[in-house]
Amino acid sequence: MKDASDFARLRRDGRSRAGKYLVLSTLNDPRATEAEGSPFVAGLITSKKVGIAVVRNRVRRRLRAIIDQLSDRLVPGTMLVIIARYTAPKARYQDLVADLEMLAKRAGILTKLPRTAS
Repeated sequence: MKDASDFARLRRDGRSRAGKYLVLSTLNDPRATEAEGSPFVAGLITSKKVGIAVVRNRVRRRLRAIIDQLSDRLVPGTMLVIIARYTAPKARYQDLVADLEMLAKRAGILTKLPRTAS
């Protein structure tokens, strides 16, 4: 997601949930994701409150990796924006994963893991 109009629509029509390190805004809109050609659309926001450019970029790289890790479990037709809070740079990678998973479960955009036969 890159257009300001997409971010504005998500802010206007979507719902937000806050965690310790992240804020997650979501909107279920299958039409938007069909236009993008992927099952979901994601955007990242890291303000200058997060830190200097090097720190903001590190946080963005971590968030992209987490999105890739969770991508097969996200409900199709989801638009999401992840906003890094000022505490995000101090968090370990596992803490960011746990925070985003918790927020996604609360938002109802995360499907359950398939059971494996043991």
